[in-house]
Amino acid sequence: MNPLELLPHFVSISRGAYKRRADHRLFMAHRARNIHERFLRHIWSNQYLNQTQLRTTDGRAVAVLSPGTLNLDGGPDFSDAMVKIGAKTYKGDVEIHRTVREWTQHLHQLDPYYNKVILHVVLERKDEKFPTLVTSGREIPVLVLGPFLAESLRSLWQKAIVDERARRFETIPCYPDNEAVPIESLETWLSKLAIERLEMKLRSFEERLKEMAHERLPSLRETPRTWGEPPLEGFPEEIPPPHKELTQKDFAKKDLWEQLLYEGIMEGLGYSKNRAPFQRLARNVSLKTIERMGLVDGGIRLEALLFGASGLIPRIRALSEEPSKEYARRLIEAWNDIRRSFRSEILHAADWQFFPTRPVNFPTVRLAAASALIPKFFFGDILRVVIQTVKSPERNGEKAEILHNIFRVAVSDFWMRHYHFDDPADRRVNPLGSARSKDIIINTVLPVALLYARIFRDSEVREGTLKLFEAMSASEENSLTRLMDRQLLKGRVALNSAAKQQATIQLNKYYCERKRCSECDIGKIVFDNPTPHS
Repeated sequence: MNPLELLPHFVSISRGAYKRRADHRLFMAHRARNIHERFLRHIWSNQYLNQTQLRTTDGRAVAVLSPGTLNLDGGPDFSDAMVKIGAKTYKGDVEIHRTVREWTQHLHQLDPYYNKVILHVVLERKDEKFPTLVTSGREIPVLVLGPFLAESLRSLWQKAIVDERARRFETIPCYPDNEAVPIESLETWLSKLAIERLEMKLRSFEERLKEMAHERLPSLRETPRTWGEPPLEGFPEEIPPPHKELTQKDFAKKDLWEQLLYEGIMEGLGYSKNRAPFQRLARNVSLKTIERMGLVDGGIRLEALLFGASGLIPRIRALSEEPSKEYARRLIEAWNDIRRSFRSEILHAADWQFFPTRPVNFPTVRLAAASALIPKFFFGDILRVVIQTVKSPERNGEKAEILHNIFRVAVSDFWMRHYHFDDPADRRVNPLGSARSKDIIINTVLPVALLYARIFRDSEVREGTLKLFEAMSASEENSLTRLMDRQLLKGRVALNSAAKQQATIQLNKYYCERKRCSECDIGKIVFDNPTPHS
């Protein structure tokens, strides 16, 4: 492969344009405009710099103790970096740009996600004098890479091309020798992995259920003694265990299961980027809290509770669109009233990620969906619907449709036309599409149903859940499932079901990435009987 074929990954010049600009000096004259930040991140990550000469624009010496971890999500480019600037050592984030001006162009000075940045790294500064400030007003030191590159920019460019090519050809450990693995062995191992992944999710829900059940148990406390001799400690064997063994009776509380299901659904609404804050929000704004505050009917007050507790209600003066201003006013008015009796943690806007995610996955859209879904817990009896559906004699396709109906919700008028405050959509917004509903069913609803079957020894629920899991159609493919399809299955086994997709995810994350080939049925075959290369 011609290395220049990989060049578009690092520059915004077409291959034909690059060939027409073969002259090195002409190419360098256009470098600041055409170099992609990805190339600059590559330089920083590999520290292709003259380390002993680094200085900030205000003259302080710089020593990079750790460049940090590359962040491909929203927020600064590198996290957990450690840099000595002058006489002080700092630990935090690093942001990379082509020019100093881009800090303000990208509005980082208004984004609390950038409060932990300790160094702003740019290719060149020119004559620009734009301060690098965070929302608190703190000024960030600037390091200009241009004068401190270890080699010429063109030489580093070629290194980046080689590194990128190597990265693109990363493989799972058994590729390409796994072609000799029998199809039957592949299918048998994938079936085991699908159940293994389901079991892993079940165990996670079980731990949370036990935690909530223990919180409900009555506890005895001795009245503090203010006089007399201190009590004897007694013997170790007389000390009761920290938690009594839970019984089936301790789990026989419907609201426990409803809260468990609610937390799992909320976490699923967070998609990959916002799972943690959605989980925290579900615990802060529990179903009991919603019921206690009289918000079970939904509407603007429930939306105000969710957006207020999430820290995402904007300031009206920061909005420019009139419908957004009017909606924000209604939220603020309701939230100010609700907040007087709200006793839980309030999240911060910086806890949420909006980029790089598709607008339909914005947390604002998902919170709107949650506000429409929550009343179903009180009036739609979601838990009963789930358990009765999986154990019913209906066909699996009909069961799946019933479960999908749970997540078909109608949001308020504002969120039918917006992805975010001040961000009107050019088409009707669907806050909870079928793909996300399917993922929530697979990752939350079915594991919770299986846990219910295990605790209450309900064989009908167990059999129905497992059959439905095996019958669920495939979800949308992603980079991981495409990788496993290309490097392991190779068209011999079709990824045509959710169970097989879940199996390949389990295989990659917990075996391939961790090099646990000796524990993998495929690895045992490949590496015990390696295929000689010609």
